[in-house]
Amino acid sequence: MTSVRSPFIWGLFALIFVVVGIIIGSGLDFSPPSRAIEPQGPPSSKAELFRAEGSPFAAVAERVSPAVVNISAEKVVEQRLDQLMPFDEFFRRFFGEVPEFERFPRKAKTQSLGSGFIFRKDGFILTSNHVVTGADDILVKLADGSEYKAELMGSDKETDIAVLRIEPAQGLPAVELGDSDSIRVGDWAIAIGNPFPQLGLDRTVTVGVISAKGRRGLDFGGDLTPYYQNFIQTDASINPGNSGGPLVDINGKVIGINSAITNPTGMKFNVGIGFATPINLAKTVLPYLVAGKGVARGFLGVIIRSIDKDLAESLDLPSTQGVLIQQVQQGSPADEAGLERGDMITELDGKKITNADQFVLMVAESPPDKKVRLKIVRDKKEQTVAVTLASRSDFVSSGEVPEAKAEKWLGLEVVTATKALADQYEVDYRPGLIVTGVEPGSPADNKGIRTGDIILEIDQKEVTSIGDYNRVVESLKDREKAIPFLILRNASTIYVAIKP
Repeated sequence: MTSVRSPFIWGLFALIFVVVGIIIGSGLDFSPPSRAIEPQGPPSSKAELFRAEGSPFAAVAERVSPAVVNISAEKVVEQRLDQLMPFDEFFRRFFGEVPEFERFPRKAKTQSLGSGFIFRKDGFILTSNHVVTGADDILVKLADGSEYKAELMGSDKETDIAVLRIEPAQGLPAVELGDSDSIRVGDWAIAIGNPFPQLGLDRTVTVGVISAKGRRGLDFGGDLTPYYQNFIQTDASINPGNSGGPLVDINGKVIGINSAITNPTGMKFNVGIGFATPINLAKTVLPYLVAGKGVARGFLGVIIRSIDKDLAESLDLPSTQGVLIQQVQQGSPADEAGLERGDMITELDGKKITNADQFVLMVAESPPDKKVRLKIVRDKKEQTVAVTLASRSDFVSSGEVPEAKAEKWLGLEVVTATKALADQYEVDYRPGLIVTGVEPGSPADNKGIRTGDIILEIDQKEVTSIGDYNRVVESLKDREKAIPFLILRNASTIYVAIKP
């Protein structure tokens, strides 16, 4: 019996060991075979949501891009050949005269390319003023490739905003204007536009964040620098050609108009510091521009400054939160309301004043004839003053048109020189009269006077305004001998004698 049972027992033990090994190797998992895994509920994080539904930026791009347009603005400018030819100074230096072919002006087209966006389905387009300023013809290209000639309804240099209109055959896709006051630093920012338009990069989408709010005191040079500034700063890539395009939030609502970039190297490409005009600032002028009217702004009539710690201490002011009146313009609303130099303004219609730039913007955004209440501190005592604002245009000259018209004389067209005009003509600024035109074949033309020259003296009399100029012209009307002009050109002063 023993000999028969032994193999059976050993076989049984072997079978038991095999079964136990299989169970251990299976990880002791006695569950039934697995089937396809089914969703167990909503994603547990935003990252999982993005993987499940796709990037939210794609949805914004699909919603906004059809309303973004490409703008081409053309203007005809008159240029003398001596402004184009590189041999001008050579002839003057060695031969003392200008070749005959250089004396006659020619007309040339210049083109400005930028972006814009449709904000009303009936064809109204918002863009930057500097994209279309001075244009004779404006062409708008839509996302579907169709092109329309646009009408400039209105523009505002002081905020760098313009409104165009096209007449489409049917309704157009339009963006929704958001609330730029509600954005926070760190919020998503999406820029859509046409960077480097010569490369055909239409409707490029770039993404970043709101880097800062309320940027002021920026200088982009010449006409590119608006007077009223409250810029949104973003690192969403903005490049030449993006100007006028929309900056939108994560919901696809427009929060700004892409306007400018800054680059410490001086190169014209993005380094992550771009600026957009807040859409709420644009909303304050839109009703005027859509209606084709000039923008009406409130005017108080004070020169103010922000208050720092040292100033507050020296004048014994209660805080630095406010602005200090340095001067009151005679006959202005401030003067009539009894405001005085040394008054500290702390509130306008219940809103706290933090600095001079903010206060200037608040007054400008108020309509003329509006009655506002100012809280001021005078002699350490608070009081409230009611002031009815006037129209800024009634008190402040825009500076674009001289107050007096220059006498036509010797073929010269001149205006009072300003820093902005000097920058426009790319010449050094000095007080005087800048030459804006020279009649071909005139005495001034024959003596080589050029546009951009700054006249400092005529007949040894200093001229710094149109009034000075007209008085000198009147005194020289019967003059027969040559008249000496002192001219600033290429950072040097030269004398030019012109015989009437």
